[in-house]
Amino acid sequence: MTKVVLLLSALFISTACIKTADQVNREKRFESMSEQMKDSQGLVADLVAQMKDMQSQLDKMNGRLEEMEHKQKQIDPAAITKMNETMNVMKTQQDTEASQLLSIQNELKEQRAFLEKVTQSLASVQSAPRESKASKKKSARSELDSALANIKANKYEEARTELQGLIDHEDLTPGDHNKVLHGLGKVEYYTGNPDKALVYFSKIYTKFPKASLAPSSLLFIGRSLEKMGKKDEAKEAYAKVVEDYKGSKEANEAKKEL
Repeated sequence: MTKVVLLLSALFISTACIKTADQVNREKRFESMSEQMKDSQGLVADLVAQMKDMQSQLDKMNGRLEEMEHKQKQIDPAAITKMNETMNVMKTQQDTEASQLLSIQNELKEQRAFLEKVTQSLASVQSAPRESKASKKKSARSELDSALANIKANKYEEARTELQGLIDHEDLTPGDHNKVLHGLGKVEYYTGNPDKALVYFSKIYTKFPKASLAPSSLLFIGRSLEKMGKKDEAKEAYAKVVEDYKGSKEANEAKKEL
């Protein structure tokens, strides 16, 4: 009997121990589920906060839209009409300027065509330029000869007019230009202007000391200086003629002046 009681007691105690282990496992599962519930509640709370933030932003956007609609309603229709009129005027001006530009381009084309015709005409005119130049040279030469003849005839005013028109004439040779300067020097010398004569004669002698008219120019330089009262300088010029142009007619005349 005592053994039976002991067995029953041991069975009761083991059964009690088994229930206690199940309870422990259940408690652990409950705690885990509780923690998961807390986490879920935290997530829900975060979602709710985000939804509130989104709702706030949405409210702000709605407010801005309402403000924009309100401003649009406040725009003066007359101002809009005026803006449209201004745009129409600008468009009209643009069309006008485009038309004017097209007209200018057409005029330029016509001018180019005209210039091409003129160029062709000039090219045909230039086919025989030698004859005209030759006639001009004859005219300039004849005027020069006439002027030199007037100097010999003591017609100094006529000679001056003719020679002044031939200064730097493009159809005369360098030798002819020296004749023009020499002639003008004589005109000024014989009309009582030795200072002006000195200028003309000096141009020949200083630029072309070996020219055919250089000895005569230097001789007249001495004579002009003498007329101006510069006798010492005049003698130097005469001596230079004798030294540089020995045996010439001008050298012989210079010796007489010394």
